[in-house]
Amino acid sequence: MSVKKIMALVLIIAAGLLLLGQCFFRVDARQCAVLTMFGKPTRVCLEPGLYFKLPPPIHQVNKFDRRLQFYETNLIEYLTGDKKNIIVQAFVCWRIKDPLQYLKAMRGLGDAKQKIDDIVCALIGSTLGDYQMSNLFFPDPEMVKLAEIEQRITRGVEEKMGSDYGLEIKTVAFSRLALPEDNARSVYERMKAERKTIANEYRALGREEASKLIAEVDRQKSDILAEAYKQAQILRGKGEAEAAAIYAKAYGKSPEFFKLVRTLEAYEKIFGRKTTLVLSSDSDLLQYLNKKSKSGKSAAQ
Repeated sequence: MSVKKIMALVLIIAAGLLLLGQCFFRVDARQCAVLTMFGKPTRVCLEPGLYFKLPPPIHQVNKFDRRLQFYETNLIEYLTGDKKNIIVQAFVCWRIKDPLQYLKAMRGLGDAKQKIDDIVCALIGSTLGDYQMSNLFFPDPEMVKLAEIEQRITRGVEEKMGSDYGLEIKTVAFSRLALPEDNARSVYERMKAERKTIANEYRALGREEASKLIAEVDRQKSDILAEAYKQAQILRGKGEAEAAAIYAKAYGKSPEFFKLVRTLEAYEKIFGRKTTLVLSSDSDLLQYLNKKSKSGKSAAQ
């Protein structure tokens, strides 16, 4: 076999291999594909694997990323139902659900993001118009309806994008909420007033509870003091009774000595350094002071 024939055979084999390579395409797990013949869709490939096709320009393969995509809108100012301005930025998690519908409706990823932006921003504006500013910013958690608003927007975007553009919208949520400077001041003042009202309610409850505790403590104190006074009076009565019995017993044994002791105790309580008493000479209090001593002088002298 001549060299020319060998070269021709090699070229034929190479051309055949090249042509054969143009007859297959691969779709991996991250992708989905739509096969078109002269621009008309003929097959949708959702599962990963190796697929047969005719070489270009007969068949064209359009591959799409089927993974979850993320898109974030710009900061846009909206109007709430009570005519208050609010600045909102939202994010969207989405993926391609119907590659055939997506191919028909979109020219590419950039076109898809623009459609999502338009629909999401429109739905945010219309939905916020049904809610008050207090549903977005309020100290009471029961008044805040952010989750409800986000769910409404998500459902609306899913209905529109799913049927018309072949997209599945997983989540639409707010990534940022801000107030214009004029609105922010009034909202902050209202929040401060509401917080102050709540704080005053807690203070009032605290004072009421403190009053109850103080009243209970005072009652217990009065009960304890009354019981202590009662016991003291009982003990004092017993002590005085025993003292009286002792005095009576002592008086019975030596009345004169008992009288002397009691008189001396009275002198001790009455007389001081500068005590002056004006009494009758025959007073019982002075009976011992008036008695004559052995020297003939009175004890009073």
